[in-house]
Amino acid sequence: MSLFKHSLPAILALAFALAAPVAHAADPILLVTSPVALQAAEKSGADFAHWVGGATASKDGIATNQALMGSPSWSSIVDPLRESIAGIQRRDKQAGVGVSRYPHRLFDARWLTSPDVFFELVGVANRMDRRPFQSGACGETRLVYRLAYRTAAMQSRLPMTVNVELRGDAPDADGSCASSARRWQPPQAMAANDDEALGRWLVSADGPLAPQRLAHARIAQITTNLQSVRWPSAVRPDLGGHAEYMLRAFRWNAGTRRFDVGPLENTPDVARLKANAPLRKELQQWLQQPANLRALDEATLQIPEKFLATEAVSVAPRGQERLANRPFAQLFAASEWQAMPDSRTLQSPQAVLRRLDDLSCAGCHQSRAVAGFHLLGVDRRGASRTFTVGNALALPHSPHMQDELARRATYVRAALTTPRPDPFRPLAEPDDVTAMTSSATATVGASCEPSRITRSANPWLDRAEKLPRIACEGTASVCETTSVGFPGGMCSGPCNPLDKNGTCGGIAILSDFNQCLAANKPFGECLARHTRPGNLRSCSAQQPCRDDYICAQAEGQPEGRGACIPPYFLFQMRVDGHS
Repeated sequence: MSLFKHSLPAILALAFALAAPVAHAADPILLVTSPVALQAAEKSGADFAHWVGGATASKDGIATNQALMGSPSWSSIVDPLRESIAGIQRRDKQAGVGVSRYPHRLFDARWLTSPDVFFELVGVANRMDRRPFQSGACGETRLVYRLAYRTAAMQSRLPMTVNVELRGDAPDADGSCASSARRWQPPQAMAANDDEALGRWLVSADGPLAPQRLAHARIAQITTNLQSVRWPSAVRPDLGGHAEYMLRAFRWNAGTRRFDVGPLENTPDVARLKANAPLRKELQQWLQQPANLRALDEATLQIPEKFLATEAVSVAPRGQERLANRPFAQLFAASEWQAMPDSRTLQSPQAVLRRLDDLSCAGCHQSRAVAGFHLLGVDRRGASRTFTVGNALALPHSPHMQDELARRATYVRAALTTPRPDPFRPLAEPDDVTAMTSSATATVGASCEPSRITRSANPWLDRAEKLPRIACEGTASVCETTSVGFPGGMCSGPCNPLDKNGTCGGIAILSDFNQCLAANKPFGECLARHTRPGNLRSCSAQQPCRDDYICAQAEGQPEGRGACIPPYFLFQMRVDGHS
């Protein structure tokens, strides 16, 4: 049974993986993304309605959001989200739902109560490595659900996920979590590629999602991540567009049978702390305690709730270069910190701030992510509920998660024999994101329009200062520019089957494509009529796209391989054009 149940060929070539297609039975599962397995689990109790109640799932394991609104627990999540979205529109008169009327395209809050929209399970994650964050439990199990819709005219996933974080079982009598690690080992008798059996086993009495492990009392929190607003490149040509992602957390209240708004882990309330100098000083003094600096270094820090925000916004593109994604850099200057020479990540004052931002929600979601997300789900013809040609990801997760799976595998394997495995997590984005290439020429998919961000705590004020262009390699090559939606520019050209780094894919003709969507034409029609072929960078789990690009399915490529394109060229990655 494979350690990672994506069913994507050769997706993880880890040093400890066996060459044979079936790994040793001692390998606990880390991540399940197979649509067949997840749909089987939904039908057996792991559906989204299980958590918010008030609705019976259909035969295929889902309940519509309209049906969920009969439950006070779902309303207790929807109401704060709707209020936050309404607040965006009050502050920004250019924001609204639709392509033709508003330059700043807003998340349609009606999706949260629509009869055509639902949440589907796209991932089950073994997070035993989260043990330091869950006192008295062997880490967490996480179920990730993604928003999607189906109508007579269109179907697509949408840029929103809900993450149900469950406390794991209690440690063994000897203080270890060996029993919990073994619980993620599927039966040896199960066929390696029987994904439906895998889904049923997950929710069986012996599985990691057994009924007692799906009890509401196990909920540590529910977190939501949604693209709240998107500005197209025509509005922000210097950045190739702009998108904001709203991050919220909710805790289960057993007394009221509702969810209460909760704090975001390690995410400071910047506005409140800036306005309260004594509280800011108290936070700094707490962080500078030796034990807390050690926890910061190994990424197990837990900042007290009194300092934390209940809502945060991450922005794209350009990740950690945007000050909005670095809340601690907004609060503190590097001169207020000292290096820890014996540490693994705190070798300079700047590195201390970098590590703090790395642990915040905004910093995490914009570090080697897929447009603000780390897990979006597998798109598979004949298996995924909303699969549409031209609107499909080639990989279910981000480059950061790809690396994380290797680290988590080491931890879970160690848990089989070691009472307390090393919980250290390296920086999600270890390299200097501001470093610029000095290459004279750039190959297919590489940046050809480098720029330097002049940043502000208000991301609307960020500006990209152009640097000298980089020539694209090849006489027929072109630089697809930032102003038409290619952040940092992208080298392309005519499709070339001899280019070992390239894949032939479709490039949207921006103005015509957007006008087609604004006229409420079906996405498939706009895609067919207003794209042109071009040479794009090939991608896979082992060959990820550069920042601000995603690996999309491309014609003729096997599952798990695709072509790099800007994320908002995929319909499922944008809030606009769906209604």
